[in-house]
Amino acid sequence: MERLFYSDKEIALKDEIRDFLSKKLAPIQDEINQKKEIPISLIKEMGKMGFFGPLIPEEYNGTNLGMIAHCIITEEISKLNVAASVTRTPCILDGYTLINYGTVAQKEKYLKKIVTGDKLCSICITEERAGSDAASIQSIAKKDGAGYILNGSKRFITNAGLADYYLVWCVTNKKVDPRQGISVFLVEKDTPGFTIEAPYGLLGLNGVKNGILNFDNVRIPQDNLVGEEGKGFQILMSTFNVERITLSSECNGISLAALEASKNYAKTRIQFGKPIASFQGIRFKVADMATKLRAARLLTYSAAKLADLNLKFTKEASMAKAFSSKTAVEIALEAVQIHGGDGYTDQYPVERYLRDAKFFQIGGGTSEIQNLIIAREELKES
Repeated sequence: MERLFYSDKEIALKDEIRDFLSKKLAPIQDEINQKKEIPISLIKEMGKMGFFGPLIPEEYNGTNLGMIAHCIITEEISKLNVAASVTRTPCILDGYTLINYGTVAQKEKYLKKIVTGDKLCSICITEERAGSDAASIQSIAKKDGAGYILNGSKRFITNAGLADYYLVWCVTNKKVDPRQGISVFLVEKDTPGFTIEAPYGLLGLNGVKNGILNFDNVRIPQDNLVGEEGKGFQILMSTFNVERITLSSECNGISLAALEASKNYAKTRIQFGKPIASFQGIRFKVADMATKLRAARLLTYSAAKLADLNLKFTKEASMAKAFSSKTAVEIALEAVQIHGGDGYTDQYPVERYLRDAKFFQIGGGTSEIQNLIIAREELKES
């Protein structure tokens, strides 16, 4: 993969990332899973290392390394513990939204602090009636003097309670098509009327904070409107493309870890007097896992390359997300099978990989929605 997509600078970056993570994340990856707690100091230190800034220019504290560098960073974190990467992801997405649609004042006030990890973020779209159908958002922001009054709620929000800044999509004009009447606002933590619930746990991603946001007459200043009023849906679609590449890289990180664990186990597990890696049944599994993983990574990095070339990558991002998430589940499932009874215990990481992988077929746009996007783009081209 390196010879196809990585520059010398990106190869050096990968080595630097691995060195940092081997000291900071590797020793606690299992502890995070067991205690269901990610040290906030680790996430903030990632920001200080530049992990939040590959898509942000240097003038706003970013590294401006590009989408391929972002994929490298994401894969490396996810190989060790994808929950740590998922906690980072909203900071990437909010940063991308602000750099592309925010005002200079917003970039100075908020973006610089996001990129360095001084402030953490959340991206807030999903509601009771707005999941795959993002245009069905019900939360509403009404113009009121020199600002807006926000009412409504959001659910399944990553970094709920942890984040300092929340990008919130809501309706600002109910008289037009929802795709023309949605806007996005930056809401700061501890704003009066803004409360957070954490009513449920998750199947996987142990350590990720996820919950419900409630807005009761929350006053938002005009200066916190991101982009033009009524353009929120278009902004969201752009941000979704970056999210899909990000989540694809997280899936690939899981798959890389699951494949490596399976190979190591197969080489050392002795049955019938020899390592199980010598049996054709196991060898075929490894071959199938490796082939699927390579295809998933090629899809992801090719979409990232299009992004770095400033070319359209909507279809390719959806292809990568749908295939990589499916592949991660399949590879993790085979990893458990190769480990046998050991794989069903918490003494080996493969059970975690399987639980974590399932999220990605749902979160960030279901696989079914990705297929609808791919079909739409294909038929548009013909």
